[in-house]
Amino acid sequence: MDIDDILKELESDINLKRPKSVNSAKIKEDEYKKLVQIWISERMSPELLPYESELIETILKRLRSQVEIIELNSIELEKNDKDIKLKLLIIESEIERINFLVRSYLRLRLFKIDEYNLFINNSDQEMVKLSKNELNYMVNHFKTICQLYNDSFLKNVPEHLQLLDDESGGISMINKPDLDKMVFIKVINEIAEEITVGEDDKVELEKDFIYAIRYRSVKRYIDSKDIVLI
Repeated sequence: MDIDDILKELESDINLKRPKSVNSAKIKEDEYKKLVQIWISERMSPELLPYESELIETILKRLRSQVEIIELNSIELEKNDKDIKLKLLIIESEIERINFLVRSYLRLRLFKIDEYNLFINNSDQEMVKLSKNELNYMVNHFKTICQLYNDSFLKNVPEHLQLLDDESGGISMINKPDLDKMVFIKVINEIAEEITVGEDDKVELEKDFIYAIRYRSVKRYIDSKDIVLI
């Protein structure tokens, strides 16, 4: 019996009075799998990946609906037997599991935004990966850091040395993600062409196989979701 079966049985037992449309509030199995995958991908990727706004918003909406259902019926549940309360506890545990994944996913992204603040801020291609809230966070965080550095020491050094994004002299002050990092991948869809690794070597990636390879070599296939990080 999975979480959906438990939820259906619980609803039947306590005769919840709510519209049929609330059934859509359940976290669907395919949505859960997608959530786990974007969480893993964000953890394993050396760079910030595009924000999965549609999936996150859908899951958060379903979570809010589930919590509301439990809260509205909490008084009635107290009158029922222990078996129903156990089922409710299982549902609450499921909600917490989803909440953990969402929070962890967002924390991972904020960590990368802090780590590569200047790099993201200087690239339109990177900026579009952010959600509206992440963009606001990055801007405010950058202003705070600049103000802190200026008050601490920058105001006391020559003006030409005050730049935080200076790349002169062959040394860059901008922290960038290491796209040459080795990652584990799984091929989801057929890759028609061979992948270049190193300078001249090529490798053919077969569907459903797992490989260890440099992130840069498969970046565009990760973006297209033909390959996933594991």
